[in-house]
Amino acid sequence: MRNTILLVEDSKVVQQMYRNKLTFENFNVLTADNGMEAIKLLSKEKPDIILLDLMMPVMDGYKVLQVIKTDPKLSAVPVLVFSAKGQPEEVEKALNLGAAGYIVKATTKPNDVVEKIRKVLDQKPKEHELTRYMVEIRENAYDAKKLAEDFNLNGLRCQKCQAPMLLELIPDFSHKTPWFSARFVCPRCHD
Repeated sequence: MRNTILLVEDSKVVQQMYRNKLTFENFNVLTADNGMEAIKLLSKEKPDIILLDLMMPVMDGYKVLQVIKTDPKLSAVPVLVFSAKGQPEEVEKALNLGAAGYIVKATTKPNDVVEKIRKVLDQKPKEHELTRYMVEIRENAYDAKKLAEDFNLNGLRCQKCQAPMLLELIPDFSHKTPWFSARFVCPRCHD
């Protein structure tokens, strides 16, 4: 099965060059001309990896990266920043926002870009390999009551069946440091 890559690039020349190269390298390629188009596309499609320009009209790459990494449905998708700029503070900012890597366009050959994409995809855990942790929270332990009150969680009990809720922790391997998204679920209703 071919991997799908979303190429977010405002330069039509660069976009077409990389679309051709990536298609030749057996990738399925989706494109977006700016950050807003990328976000719209991501509401319908979930690529295996994103190649993201930073300096674009409408919405820049930093904002797109921030949206992706805070969305539980997209946060595990690796993002390679693909920029003309390569100042240390820009690289650091992108990596801190959750980028899997940073590629400077002017100094990186297309074959090296493909190699970097393949390397990141090889490191990405497959969806079925993702571990999910289920944590029981005791009603009288530490700040459990306050948590239930602050977030209107019905005393940490399911609204439908009144079973004790569990906290599901989902690891996100796209960050340099451990990162989890979490939600309360009912073990009976699976809501």
